Amino acid sequence: MLKQPRKFKKMLILPCLCSITFYLGSQMMTYTEAAFIHETKVEATISTASIFPKTVDQLIEQAKQHKEVILHEYEGMKSKLTVSSAQELEQALVIWKQGREKIATERESLQKVYKSIEEPYNQVQEELKGNGTESNKQVFSYVNAGFHIVKENCEYVDKEVNLQVIDKQIQDFEKLLVDETAKQVSEAEKQKELEEKKKQEEAKKLEEKKQEEAKKLEEKKKQEEAKKLEESKKQEEQKNKDSK
Repeated sequence: MLKQPRKFKKMLILPCLCSITFYLGSQMMTYTEAAFIHETKVEATISTASIFPKTVDQLIEQAKQHKEVILHEYEGMKSKLTVSSAQELEQALVIWKQGREKIATERESLQKVYKSIEEPYNQVQEELKGNGTESNKQVFSYVNAGFHIVKENCEYVDKEVNLQVIDKQIQDFEKLLVDETAKQVSEAEKQKELEEKKKQEEAKKLEEKKQEEAKKLEEKKKQEEAKKLEESKKQEEQKNKDSK
């Protein structure tokens, strides 16, 4: 058999080495891409499970607590709607203003709870569209249930307790208080005028009484003087008769 030249062998070996290198490189890239895809799927699964059933239960409980506080506070406020005096009106106004602040704070907290479960709810819903695995379905099941419970609590509060209605009632109380205060001031002024008039009438009567008494005293004095003068005259006449 004829021996092949060394130059020909080198030419044959070089393409083989290139083919092997390309094959190994392609295999490495395929593995890397597969690893990346797998990692992405794992991350998606983990992100859907980032909110656990216990967390959902806690958010539900927080929503219920905020709702109960709001409703209890509002019931206490409504019990002060009937007032019969300016003092009771002032007390009712204080209670309604303080209650309004507390309800507003609790509503903000309730809204935060809603946001805390709305975001994962939307996220899980989107992930389920592209990855409908059983685990994602399970996560969506309890997140969906919790989201709607929290939403129902928020909607119930919005229906039963309206801040605009509360503000309107506070304005009505303030107007009533202004009117009642003005009424009391007017009545006080009238009472003061009546008392002043009464004092003037009493002073006038007292002065008239004094004048009447002084007049009677003067008349009595004149009568006594006239009587003395008459007696003196009689005595003088009798004396003249006796001297004759």
